Amino acid sequence: MRDYAKTPLQRAEIEQIVATGGGPAAVLNTRHAIAKERGWKDAPPDAATFVTAVLAEPNLLRRPILVRGKRIVVGKDEAAIRSLLGG
Repeated sequence: MRDYAKTPLQRAEIEQIVATGGGPAAVLNTRHAIAKERGWKDAPPDAATFVTAVLAEPNLLRRPILVRGKRIVVGKDEAAIRSLLGG
């Protein structure tokens, strides 16, 4: 487990999460104030813009973020989490 408030995510990690997780719309925390004020729920940003925003504000990423090998699940998708964990 990693507390990314204490050990921030690096650009390459965020890029991998966005790419593997299905793009900005799939991993965006739409309840975050920045996402709301920028209208990203209805019109998500491009990947580069999103990655830069997450570097400044990691809570723009949905949680939890589970990584197993090259597979990533972002958010509370129970079926995907079970599949990732092999159950």
